[in-house]
Amino acid sequence: MSAPNRQPDKPRATGPVELAFRVVTGLVGVSLVSWMVGICIEIGGSFVFWKGQGIRHAQSVVHQDLGYIAAAPRSLLVTDTVGFSLKVAQYVRWPYEKLGVLRLYQAMHSPTASVPVAAPQAKGNEKALANAKQFTWFIARQLSEWLVISMFVAQDVVLRLCVAAFAMPAFALACLMGLIDGLVRRDLRRWTGGRESSFLYHHAKRYTHWALTGGFGLYLSWPFGTFNPAYMVLVFTILVAISLSTTVAAFKKYA
Repeated sequence: MSAPNRQPDKPRATGPVELAFRVVTGLVGVSLVSWMVGICIEIGGSFVFWKGQGIRHAQSVVHQDLGYIAAAPRSLLVTDTVGFSLKVAQYVRWPYEKLGVLRLYQAMHSPTASVPVAAPQAKGNEKALANAKQFTWFIARQLSEWLVISMFVAQDVVLRLCVAAFAMPAFALACLMGLIDGLVRRDLRRWTGGRESSFLYHHAKRYTHWALTGGFGLYLSWPFGTFNPAYMVLVFTILVAISLSTTVAAFKKYA
C-alpha cells in the first residue's frame, strides 16, 4: 500500500512584531560580535601592527571617528550629531568608571606604582610568595590595559552605529530605488516573455542578507585609521540596493 502524498508545509508568515524583534536582536548580536572581534584585533595588533601603542591606538580611532562625525554636524534624524555622539560615548564610559576599571588602570600605570620585589634575604616560601605577588601584579596591570582597550573599542562601535543611524535616510532611499528598479525590470521581463530564474533570485537574496550582516559587522570592527569608515556604509548601501533590485526583478510567484 503506497503512502499518501503529503503536501509540503507552507512557510510560516512573519508578523511585524516578530520581524522587528529579529531586526533588533540581530543588530545587538552583530554589535556584540563586532565588539569582541574589535577587542581581539586591537589586542593582537598591539603586539604586531602597532607595537607599543596599545591604548593610544584604540583611543586615536575613537578620535578619528569623532572627527568624521564632526564633518557632518547635522542629520535628518539628529540636529547635533557631535553632541549626540559624545553623549552616547559617555554612556559607554560610565560602567567602566563605576566598576573602578579606570581607577585600577591609573593605579597600575602610575609612575609611583611599585612592583612587588622579593627581599634579597628572602628564602624558600617567602621568595616564592613574593614572585607570585609580582606575577599577579603584572597580570592585573595587563588586564587593566585590556579592559580600557575594550572600553575604547565599545565607544568606537557605538560611534559607528551612530554614523549608520545618521545615514539611514540615504540607506532607505537607496533601498527604495533598488526596489522600484527591480519592480520595473520584473514587469518588463513578465510582459516581454523573458526567462524566469529562481537560481538568480535565491543567490541575489543571499547576497542582500550578507551585505546587511557581514558588511555591517566589517564596518563596525574596522580597526585601521586614516580611512573614513563611513565610506563602507556607502559601498554596502550600493551593494544592498543592487542585490535588492536583482532579487525583486528575478522574483516569481513559484520560486
